[in-house]
Amino acid sequence: MLDLKKLLDQYSPSDEENKKLKLVASNIIKSLNDECSKLKIDAEAVEVGSVSKDTNLKCSDIDIFILFNKKYDKEFMENTGLKLGHKILQDGIEKYAEHPYVSGHIDNIKVDIVPAYKMNPGERIESTVDRTPLHTKFVNENSNENIRNDIRKLKIFMKQVNVYGSEISKSGFSGYLCEIMVINLGSFINVLKKFAENKGRFLIPDDKSLEKKFPEPVIIIDPVDTTRNAAAAVSLENLARMEIASKLYLETPENLPLGSLNNNNIKDRGTYMKIFTMERPDVIDDIIYPQAVRFKNKLFGIFDKYGYRPVSSEILVNNKIEILIEYEREKPPDMLIHSGPPADSNEVIKFIKIWMNNDRLLRGPYINGNRLYVDIKNENTDFSKIFETELKKIDIGRHLNPLKNKIHVIDVDKNTQYDVLKKFYKKNIFFD
Repeated sequence: MLDLKKLLDQYSPSDEENKKLKLVASNIIKSLNDECSKLKIDAEAVEVGSVSKDTNLKCSDIDIFILFNKKYDKEFMENTGLKLGHKILQDGIEKYAEHPYVSGHIDNIKVDIVPAYKMNPGERIESTVDRTPLHTKFVNENSNENIRNDIRKLKIFMKQVNVYGSEISKSGFSGYLCEIMVINLGSFINVLKKFAENKGRFLIPDDKSLEKKFPEPVIIIDPVDTTRNAAAAVSLENLARMEIASKLYLETPENLPLGSLNNNNIKDRGTYMKIFTMERPDVIDDIIYPQAVRFKNKLFGIFDKYGYRPVSSEILVNNKIEILIEYEREKPPDMLIHSGPPADSNEVIKFIKIWMNNDRLLRGPYINGNRLYVDIKNENTDFSKIFETELKKIDIGRHLNPLKNKIHVIDVDKNTQYDVLKKFYKKNIFFD
């Protein structure tokens, strides 16, 4: 059951929390601007993010940008910004996005201090980070108390159905997208109606010509940069999830059946599973997650190549990387069908010569469609040997390749306890 009114009370910050956030942010801005004045630097500290727009949920971070005049080169801007950030945040550590920034805590509130260039509307940006202050200005100029309240509702709703978050592992809707949608459509309910009634690609504004300009399933034009699709990172799956959630909620308000869909029972599926685990390198999600997905896809390909009939997979990237492969055959078949080149390929003669007198040949070469095939004896039936051989051949990314010899392979049984297994069984409409 989804009681949105109760959740809004639960997730909305109290007046006391908001006062504390505003005081801390104000003090940081004053300190940074004082430092800029002392150093005679043409730069200004401003608050950005959900707290500055009053669309934040409980326990939000404070985001402070130091906006430098574009007369400074990038190296000066970044290095000076980092020094100023460390001066304010005594426990600060440097992190890296498009610009490096300093992250730390003041009064138990997480604070990010980010150097960037000061941009005016319509100017060419140096990096996507530089748009952020313009986003803040747009939301503040186009919202009121009702709009801000509905933005919070939409964020909470999206959290509940697991589509909220712009990180690469989520490919969901960011807070800024929630703000654009509510401002553009007028209310939380109107946003849900838009999703529930949507056919094909999701467009804001509702202009079919946008489909020729952008390839993504969700197209939401950034009001501060009309050449940009602000929703480029949203996956097709998360669009589908939001469409279904909106239909269910509008059909039975306040009663989205999350609990009944979230079935965690582990049942015998009549299949086999292996889990591959490795230590996570100390790099950010945006870098390591695509490499982990690449490894998962390579593993799936190995199972398929040797006849194990893989049917499903799951991945989890936390403090460790865990990859699950589900497959139908405990042991591969004695015979494998090996595909060759199409008839119009220059490799046809070479393929025929290789297999005509090969001891492993059971049938062929023969034609299926326009492609050559052979049936061959499968000499590789020990998975540990197959995996050892194939692992040497595959590229799984710059940060994972050095860890190949530290991969652990676990055969799943009823006593296996791994988070990726729990995630696999939790999978349903709203939990992928």
